[in-house]
Amino acid sequence: VLQAIAVESASVLVHCSDGWDRTSQVCSLGALLLDSYYRTIKGFMTFLISNLNWFQSVHEIFFRCCQLDGDPKEISPVFTQFLESVWNLTEQFPQAFEYNEAFLLQIHEHVHSCQFGNFLGNCQKER
Repeated sequence: VLQAIAVESASVLVHCSDGWDRTSQVCSLGALLLDSYYRTIKGFMTFLISNLNWFQSVHEIFFRCCQLDGDPKEISPVFTQFLESVWNLTEQFPQAFEYNEAFLLQIHEHVHSCQFGNFLGNCQKER
C-alpha cells in the first residue's frame, strides 16, 4: 500500500473479505506512516476521532471491544491489534513519533473504561 502510494503515485483501493476490521487496520497504518502529523499526539488523537478512521468507520467498534452484551463471535481485538502495531512502529522508529508506549496504553485503557463519550457506541448516533 505504502509503496503504491508513496513511490508509484498510484491510487489504492483496500478491501478485505468482510471489509470491516482489517481494512481499517491496513488503511490506518498506511496513513500513519505516510503523514507525519499523525505521529504527533494531537495528530493521533485527531486521527482516531475524526471521520477518517476508527470511531467513525470501524464496523461495530463497541462490540469489537467487548463493551456491550452481544454475540461473543463478534468480539475481536481489532483496536488492540492496531495499537500494538503502532507500538511496534514506535519501538522501531522512536524518533519519528511524539508519543510512546505509555500514551498508547492510556488510550487502550480509556477505550475499555467506558468513561469517555468518544469511545462509546458503535456510531455517532449511538453516542
